[in-house]
Amino acid sequence: MPSIPSNPTPNQSAPLLSQDAQPGSAVGFQQQGTVDWISMANGTVGFSVDVLSRLSKAGVEALTIYAARAIFTNIRLGQVGERRLNDALQAAKAFPSVSNILWFGFGVKHIIRSMQESAEGLACLGICASLTEQYSTVIAAKVLRELFLLYSPPADLTPTLRQWISLVEASEGLLGPTDFGLVLHGLSRFCLRDGCCNVRGCASPEHIAVALKGIFDLSKGYLDCLFLSGGADCAWMAAISHWLLDLSVEIQDRNGSVIYRPQGTKRQLRNDAQLVITYIDEPSQSVEIVRKHYIIPSGRSIFSNATDHEDDVISYGRVDWATCLSDTFGTPMKRLLSTQSRTTGICLGSASRILYAVMRDEDDTLTLEKKRGVRMDAPPISSSSYGRGFFLFSRRLLPELDENTSLVGSMETALGKSYTEAVQLFSQSIVSLSSFCPCHVCSEEGNPTNNMEDQPFCLITMIETICTLVRIMSVCHMQQGLEINPTRSGLEKLYWMRRKIASATVKSDYDPIFTGLLQSWPRPSIMTLAEILFTGRGDRHMAWSKRINSPAAACCNGLCFYLNTLIEVTSDPERACLVNVIPGRIEWNKSTYDYVQDIIDEQEKGTDEMVYQSTGAETITQYDGLMDSSSPDLKAELIVEEAATVNRGLLANYRITTQKFPSRQFLLGPRMVWYRLNDAFTAATCQGRICKSLDGFRSILVRGEGIIRKEGVLQEPLAPIIRVLPSQDLSIWLALSQTNFPAASRTNFPAASGELRQRPSRIFNKLQGGQCIRCCVLRAAEFSEEFDTCCVCIITVP
Repeated sequence: MPSIPSNPTPNQSAPLLSQDAQPGSAVGFQQQGTVDWISMANGTVGFSVDVLSRLSKAGVEALTIYAARAIFTNIRLGQVGERRLNDALQAAKAFPSVSNILWFGFGVKHIIRSMQESAEGLACLGICASLTEQYSTVIAAKVLRELFLLYSPPADLTPTLRQWISLVEASEGLLGPTDFGLVLHGLSRFCLRDGCCNVRGCASPEHIAVALKGIFDLSKGYLDCLFLSGGADCAWMAAISHWLLDLSVEIQDRNGSVIYRPQGTKRQLRNDAQLVITYIDEPSQSVEIVRKHYIIPSGRSIFSNATDHEDDVISYGRVDWATCLSDTFGTPMKRLLSTQSRTTGICLGSASRILYAVMRDEDDTLTLEKKRGVRMDAPPISSSSYGRGFFLFSRRLLPELDENTSLVGSMETALGKSYTEAVQLFSQSIVSLSSFCPCHVCSEEGNPTNNMEDQPFCLITMIETICTLVRIMSVCHMQQGLEINPTRSGLEKLYWMRRKIASATVKSDYDPIFTGLLQSWPRPSIMTLAEILFTGRGDRHMAWSKRINSPAAACCNGLCFYLNTLIEVTSDPERACLVNVIPGRIEWNKSTYDYVQDIIDEQEKGTDEMVYQSTGAETITQYDGLMDSSSPDLKAELIVEEAATVNRGLLANYRITTQKFPSRQFLLGPRMVWYRLNDAFTAATCQGRICKSLDGFRSILVRGEGIIRKEGVLQEPLAPIIRVLPSQDLSIWLALSQTNFPAASRTNFPAASGELRQRPSRIFNKLQGGQCIRCCVLRAAEFSEEFDTCCVCIITVP
């Protein structure tokens, strides 16, 4: 994908502020760890119009920048930390949509380009970006506010919480592609419980701020050593001290023995450590200071209402793909990958075979109604999400699977079975695993009265989580050099999403195939699932997932997620249905926004007002020599407008025009196009089959990609409809957009019994894929008969 250069140039990045050179007006920071507020209030600063414009577009006031400068003068970045930050800024880029009207990421005139010009601005970027690697945007802003208040500012110089949030939003996501998250997880893992729930909240922002001020003093040399005790909040303190400030850090046990030092720590003697961390399970409820020993109360467990307290959840950093399964799920996962590796391989191989059968519409699998239900949930359609593609991709994505030859061999063997055999193997393996599983749902000896969060991870749910993880990643696309690892809390949340569904199902009613594997995909929420995986948050967006007009792009905790239909006009479902993940935000007219939605879903409104019609229709019984009827001069322009909502949102649509009908236009939403292409996709092929002849079989051939509304199309009995549109991606987009007949065409007509019958109003669209025309038409006929609905097959390879 095209990108814009991220290197600041003189006319792209001006200093954020220039201070009055008069001695009396300079902000005073002479005393250790203090701010001279009187000098600050009487000082003068100058902002260029260009800088003021950038601040305004980011929603940050000039006072907020000046206030941030006041507190970040009290921290000193290390040489290595400063280089790491500059490398992250160098890598930060933005990528355009179709028509270059939207940008995703960090643009060349983003506020961070100006902030990096000063030592205080660079330190602010580093602390804000690192905060959001552990905490939510709101918690990070509250920590900054509390840190600011520790310097006893006057009320009239104190920014609002909304301003601190805007300041955090300006830099969050910057460290996503770096190894900071991995360092954070390496320091967090010593305070995590093994093999059970670790979804917990953070300490109070006040407590975090008090300890952070101590870290500031340590970096400036005002303190020789600092001791911190607590939970995962201490791990974040250690991570910034090591990664940003070049301080020597070590973790000790209660007896004072060193159990861990981050890689690259210079000092080796325990007495020389500048920051010493001791993890304790139940710290006191207030910050205690004993010779600069801070005790930070740990956050509470919020498993039962994690969605309501999403802002409080901590991420524990990011996990390496090479060890993410064991790092997240501990001993139970290690058991799956070792002593139960053969059964695990059979489960995963059978799952990939079952998914393959469903995606290619194999006969004798599910009923058409169940298949339709599965496909309406918009599951991933990448070739890496089912069949052999799943087998190969899962091993590349999760090296832990590839390390065990028994697991790989049993997985490949199961993949080679028939659908019926795969179903039997999967069901038998699930039963086998349940006999070894220690969780209370699977084990008769388990205690169902215990809190679910204290129960060990379920072996069966972990199998389902692996399948979900592979399927999510099969459609996630990242730019080279900006690859992002998943958060530990996000991976665990995927598990708990599945676990809660399983726990709510009566054990006798649980079907491992349909309920456990095929219905495990929330509708239609690939983007929300990606948000949860890579940020540890996004639960509140699950409500969006149930709507067809859910966002085409959204920002969550510093990462931007957007559908490929926003940046590329293609009718290839595998390309169009990708989800892009990149650090940064959505930009339009130099301002930043939280989401992009379709302006209007034309199919929800109906098609009466649409005037771009198909050019004709006829009944056919011969299928040789079908000709392309797509319009060659279709053009698409992405149009954007600002949404009148509390949240900062945009509305976008494609305006499709043609020179043949200059006065006509057609509006298509990028989210709607994504969903229609996903729904119409089939992996079916005719390879190795002798296909039936269609000679004499009746169907309706519609010419052109416009709206079908001619009376001759609806006949009794229903016949499949054919469109031949191989040449133009936009032609296929237009054809797929019609899922209803115009109201004027929904008249009654005589049925076989002589009674009047309402003509069907719904349309199913199916792409040809790898099928021959004959198989494509026959499959459409089956859908028409099963659902009493017209099915349109779109021929892409005539």
